[in-house]
Amino acid sequence: MDSLVAANTKFCFDLFQEISKDDRHKNIFFSPLSLSAALGMVHLGARNDSARQIDEILHFNEFSQNESKEPDPCLKSNKQKDESLNNESGLVSCYFGQLLSKLDRIKTDYTLSIANRLYEEQEFPIRQEYSDGVIQFYHTTIESVDFQKNPEKSRQEINFWVECQSEGKIKELFSEDAINADTVLVLVNAVYFKAKWETYFDHENTVDAPFCLNANENKSVKMMTQKGLYRIGFIEEVKAQILEMRYTKGKLSMFVLLPSHSKDNLRGLEELERKITYEKIEAWSSSENMSEESVVLSFPQFTLEDSYDLNSILQHMGITDIFDETRADLTGISPSPNLYLSKIIHKTFVEVDENGTQAAAATGAVVSERSLPSWVEFNANHPFLFFIRHNKTQTILFYGRVCSP
Repeated sequence: MDSLVAANTKFCFDLFQEISKDDRHKNIFFSPLSLSAALGMVHLGARNDSARQIDEILHFNEFSQNESKEPDPCLKSNKQKDESLNNESGLVSCYFGQLLSKLDRIKTDYTLSIANRLYEEQEFPIRQEYSDGVIQFYHTTIESVDFQKNPEKSRQEINFWVECQSEGKIKELFSEDAINADTVLVLVNAVYFKAKWETYFDHENTVDAPFCLNANENKSVKMMTQKGLYRIGFIEEVKAQILEMRYTKGKLSMFVLLPSHSKDNLRGLEELERKITYEKIEAWSSSENMSEESVVLSFPQFTLEDSYDLNSILQHMGITDIFDETRADLTGISPSPNLYLSKIIHKTFVEVDENGTQAAAATGAVVSERSLPSWVEFNANHPFLFFIRHNKTQTILFYGRVCSP
C-alpha cells in the first residue's frame, strides 16, 4: 500500500503542474486521493491501451513489484483471481480498498466526504464482477440513469446527490449544458473536508492585515495569530519555511510551505513549485528537517471553492483513449464496445478559520514567554503552498496554492 501512496503523491504534483501552467497566480485546491480513487474505478474496468494510459499517468505501473516483503493480502488474493479479470487493476483496487478503509475508520474526528460515483446510461449493461469490485474496493456504487431520454432529470439527480454528500457546500456540480442525450458515462467526484485545529486560534487575536499578492499589490485579509509549539523547519534548497498545523487528535495535519519574503514573492513560489517531488516532500516534512519550536504564527483565513473539467486536463497529461468513443476500451465495465467516458468533473471546497477544539490539557501545555524567549516567526502574509495529510499513511488528501486569500 505504501507504493500506492507514493503513486498518488507523484500524480498530485503532476496534476498541479498541468492545472497551474496557464495561470501561475491563481488559487488552486484539489484532492489527489479522491481523483486517484475515481480514476482507479475506471481503471478497474479499462482494458488494453485505455488501462495502460491510466497506469502510466497515475504511476500505478511503478508499484506492483515494489511492495514490502511482509505478507501482502492484496498480492495473495490477486494471484488467486480468475485470469479473465485484469490482475493489475485488481491489485490497484485492493490497495485503494485498504487505504480508504483506514481513512473511513477515523472520520469521527473530522468530516471527509469523498463522493465518487459512476452514472451510466441505462442502455449499457454493467458486468456483475465490475459492480461488485466498485462496491468492495471504492465504497460506492454505479447508478443507471436515462441520459438518452431525460438528460435534465439525470443532471438534477446527480447534482442533488453531490449536494447531500458535501453537506450542501457543493451545488450544481454539472451545469445545464454539461449533460445531454449523447452522454453515456459520467464520473462524479466531489470532496468536502472540515476539521478542527488541535490548538485553536483565539478570535480576539484575528486582525486585518496586508497580504502581499505580488511585488506591487496588497490586499487586506483576516489574519489569525497565536503563539505556541509547532513543528517547523527551513528548506535551504528553495529558501522556504515548512510548518505543521495539526488537526484534532493529530491524525491529520496541514503543512504550509512558505517561501522567504522577497520583492517578488511569486518568483519564490514558482521556484518552490518547480522543485517539489514526492521524494523531496518526504524529506522536507520529516523529523530530520522539522523540529518542535516556539512559534509566533500568523495565518490568513480563507475559503477555496474550485471546479475542474478534467477531460482536457487528463488528455493533455496522456489519458486520451477513455474519452474517445472510437478508441475507449471499457469492456471490463460493460460488454458494449461503444462505452466511453463522457465527463469527469472535480469540485472541491475548503474553509480555514480560527475554530479548533480546546483540549483539556491545552492550558497546561502552554509555555510562558519568559521561559522561552526565542520565538520563530512564521508569517503567511504572501503566497504559499499547503497540503493536508493523513499522518499514519502519509496520504496527501488535499493540495493547494493560495495566491489571494
